[in-house]
Amino acid sequence: MSMPGKRIRLGRIFGNNDRTLIVPIDHGLGSGPVQGLERVEDVIEMLTAAKVDAILTTYGSAKRYAHLFKRIGLILRIDGGPTDYATDPEATTIMYSVEDAVQLGADAIITSIWLGGSHEVRTAVDAMKLAAACDRWGMPLIIETFMSAEKEATIENVSMASRIAAELGADMVKTYLTGNVDSYRRVTETCFRPVVILGGEKSEDPLSVLHWARTALDAGAAGTCIGRNIFQHNNPPGLLAALAKIIHDDMNVEQVRDLV
Repeated sequence: MSMPGKRIRLGRIFGNNDRTLIVPIDHGLGSGPVQGLERVEDVIEMLTAAKVDAILTTYGSAKRYAHLFKRIGLILRIDGGPTDYATDPEATTIMYSVEDAVQLGADAIITSIWLGGSHEVRTAVDAMKLAAACDRWGMPLIIETFMSAEKEATIENVSMASRIAAELGADMVKTYLTGNVDSYRRVTETCFRPVVILGGEKSEDPLSVLHWARTALDAGAAGTCIGRNIFQHNNPPGLLAALAKIIHDDMNVEQVRDLV
């Protein structure tokens, strides 16, 4: 990557070992005050104290709590639209510009593409246009891949979606974790940009996040971008400490499970 602006911003998101621990707290954009995110300020302060690499949040939260982002990476969600009340939850659209993100001091922006449904072409075209704008501003672009309701998140589909995101111009790809270490290498080895895994639905297994992270890293992923399974955990600081040791110190789950 030859653009100094992108290198500097990505340096705030990735640790010295080129891995990253990102926590998304953008859920209020479509769901309002979900459990664990009732007080955004408290969550940002907790994540900062835990020394996560970056927080993924909304324009409103970043603007209101800008003073809390002095020592932590800021990834700005610039797409959205549908809420939990929407009849078409896949009808996301671009709501903010790269210039808006620059003015807020963001280190990266994120948008979504939906594969397999009626919004596939539109979201892909939007992402491609964003990639060009991001290059002009030196702003890293993260593309999050979602499978439409008609498609299952199989290894084949996740691999295809991740590669498409890279081809559209992503600097990082956020996508599903599926399969095992050997099968998931098909995703990471055919996507020429760093892959971070999303968390998905809330798990009842208190150690699930640690196992997901270890599996993803062993398969070549660059880190995690997990929300509900962290901030709705009964011990978020302990879980984050354990997750950081897995991601940045290359520890296994047994070595850190007592922290959770």
